[in-house]
Amino acid sequence: MYTSYWNLRASPFLNADDETFLYPSEQLQEGVARLFYLIDQERIAGMVTGPYGVGKTFLLSCLVRRTQKLKLPLIRFDAIPQGGLPMARHILRQIGVEDDVPTLADALMRLQQHCLDGGRNLVRHVLFIDEAQYLSDGDGLYLVHFLCNLRIRSAAGEKPLFTTVLSGTPSLARSVEEYESLRRRIQLAWSLDPLSREQTIEYVQQHMRAAGGDIWAFSREALDEVHRLCGGIPRSINNLCDTSLMLGYAAGARAITPDIVREAAEDTGLAPSSPDSNRPSAVPAP
Repeated sequence: MYTSYWNLRASPFLNADDETFLYPSEQLQEGVARLFYLIDQERIAGMVTGPYGVGKTFLLSCLVRRTQKLKLPLIRFDAIPQGGLPMARHILRQIGVEDDVPTLADALMRLQQHCLDGGRNLVRHVLFIDEAQYLSDGDGLYLVHFLCNLRIRSAAGEKPLFTTVLSGTPSLARSVEEYESLRRRIQLAWSLDPLSREQTIEYVQQHMRAAGGDIWAFSREALDEVHRLCGGIPRSINNLCDTSLMLGYAAGARAITPDIVREAAEDTGLAPSSPDSNRPSAVPAP
């Protein structure tokens, strides 16, 4: 709706998995590089953690795209609370093993037997589990621990049946820390932190540039306000900036100002509504 008004080719702040709008922060790039090393070098497991909306799922998507170039079979899903059995069944199905098992114990025994019977026909899979903080609810962490123990054995040696990458909130790191046998199998733990003030500015301007717009459609003061209200969380930045562009269009503004950003923050729940928030927008037209 607002794209033509701001001379944009597309909406620049959709929460979508689109590398066109990738902001390659050093932390994101290094996390992808390190975790991909684990995959490429046939290691057992790695983990990325960070607050909601910081970009963990996007990091996983970058890893998936790089892993696809290795022609390795991928399994990707979100963890579910108390979901040990359905997750194990899903893994069995993805590796071509019958999944008609009544219990988690039966599923694990079938996986183990698959390793013993498979011989040279076994293929290493890369397993991506997002929302992995929910693994601590039920038998999920034990399932991952069990998967880490499965091996492909051959005359040339052995390698893991699964290289597993977990992604979750900081509570995942705390849960793994308390589960010593799994913690010792995690060969890399990477933390993804919110963007700094300068990174937030670069992030917003990179998205505007990628959509063909003016990088100074948001004034410097407005960009500072975006960082203050969002705390450097990309998903919140997207929501706030998208709403700001819509409000700026509705007001006929020449640029996004701090007042527009604050009004957008009320609309998106990033800031409490003022007592007179039901009145018409106070953002002035130019």
